[in-house]
Amino acid sequence: MSEGIATLAIEEQLQQISLKLLDETRVLYEFLSNNNNVNAMQIYSKVNGIKNDIEVSKYRLGEYIFKIREGLLDKDLYIEILNNLEKVAQNLDAATYRLSVMLSKQMNIDDVINRLLIVICEKIITSITYFIEALRLLSINPKNSYENARNVIKLEQEIDELYRSLELTLFERKLVDFSYIMLLKDIADRLEDSEDLLKSSADNITYIAYERM
Repeated sequence: MSEGIATLAIEEQLQQISLKLLDETRVLYEFLSNNNNVNAMQIYSKVNGIKNDIEVSKYRLGEYIFKIREGLLDKDLYIEILNNLEKVAQNLDAATYRLSVMLSKQMNIDDVINRLLIVICEKIITSITYFIEALRLLSINPKNSYENARNVIKLEQEIDELYRSLELTLFERKLVDFSYIMLLKDIADRLEDSEDLLKSSADNITYIAYERM
């Protein structure tokens, strides 16, 4: 198999995994937006199912890359992207689980904090959308792929600012329930880390795109 066909196959599979990741993020977004009118554990079960599917896809693609690694120029970058996408899926799963625990214990989430989490999720959705487009364009239009990847990198800075605002708001509330604080902080940490991982993956795409320009 030629390297060109192999890279197309890898990039197509990375797109498919990223689309699943987009679905997972949208479920969490809807959960945050309508957390008073849903079955929390049912929503978590849906997210967990997507996460498990992503993990299976990750191992299949990883095995494929390993088998054809000889002569594959960007294999290390592809593997890093693949590992990062799996970690994002696991972060979103963990965040959703913690949110479901809070709601099942009738912990009411502060409106300002909830809104900040929703906005962070919205930006992660936008980031994944740019990331998918960057992957799609790698072999078609590397310059436009590069630009889409750069948009992911810019969004990481915006999410960092939102994360800092959320953290400040959380500690300004002077809440006495330590478990409540830690659960919310962990949800925010998981989302912020997810965007860091997407940014790292977008960096890798810029390297691949630059080679092809």
